[in-house]
Amino acid sequence: MELPPEVRPKPLVWTEARVARWLETGEIPGKVMVWTPEQTGTFLDFVAHHRLYAYFHLLAHSALRRGEALGQHWTDLDDDTGALAIRFQLLQIGWETEFDTPKTDSSVAIITLDRRTVLELGAHRSRQQRERHAAGDAWVDLGLRFTQPDGSPPHPADVTDLFNALVAEAGLPPIRLHDLRHGAATLALASGADIKVGSSLLRHTSITITADTYTGVLPQVAQATAEGIGRLVPRKVISYRVSQTVRRSKIIRVSGSQTMIHNDETENDDEYGKCKEAGRAESLPASLEYAARDSNPGPAD
Repeated sequence: MELPPEVRPKPLVWTEARVARWLETGEIPGKVMVWTPEQTGTFLDFVAHHRLYAYFHLLAHSALRRGEALGQHWTDLDDDTGALAIRFQLLQIGWETEFDTPKTDSSVAIITLDRRTVLELGAHRSRQQRERHAAGDAWVDLGLRFTQPDGSPPHPADVTDLFNALVAEAGLPPIRLHDLRHGAATLALASGADIKVGSSLLRHTSITITADTYTGVLPQVAQATAEGIGRLVPRKVISYRVSQTVRRSKIIRVSGSQTMIHNDETENDDEYGKCKEAGRAESLPASLEYAARDSNPGPAD
């Protein structure tokens, strides 16, 4: 018997409308939710003075999994280049924990951190050194980046519970700790990163997984893409229909030249009346046809 293929839930962003609905009813619209850049910033500001701030900062900026970040050693980071080696993860099996290699072969990798994250990790090291001095002989020296106050590794479940509590205290819409990984991937693509670069950051086994999961999550990314397509097509005359209640013309600049955007009132009685370029006497071609007026459009790609 052949099992159906796994369907990965697509992340949904906490838009203003979804947040308003959540505040009113408690409804969480999807299995995987991600914060907007502003919401992520609000959370990081809220936890800025927490002893594990650098842990949450790292997850939000690097797309590491919970256990991969807990498995980080100080020797895994090159402070000069920002190169971070991902070699171990702290696994939870039942309630017991153990260190193991990452989830897949592709998960064992080296990624590059931004300079601010490197500096935050450096500040965290200073904090840890103070805790080590306070613990004295009781310090458990495993060389780990993120520890309990005595140097021993935190329990993954405790870190998850801490995150959930901090999110609630911050008054933010809920996401899972693992969703910081999804959020980091979304932010990387929103920053203009190529889908292949995003896939490399996530260490997916296939670029298809990245594309299917994350493309189009943030509305502003989709809008920017659409606007980018429009800007690539050079035009002298741009025509569009306006509603019956909005009838006005305006002048805009396209590639440095003045162009009239006209509405139905600027047209002749003929459906495709002439449109004149602002400041010029001669008529522009009136035979421009647009997809919206095409009675027989071609098939969609």
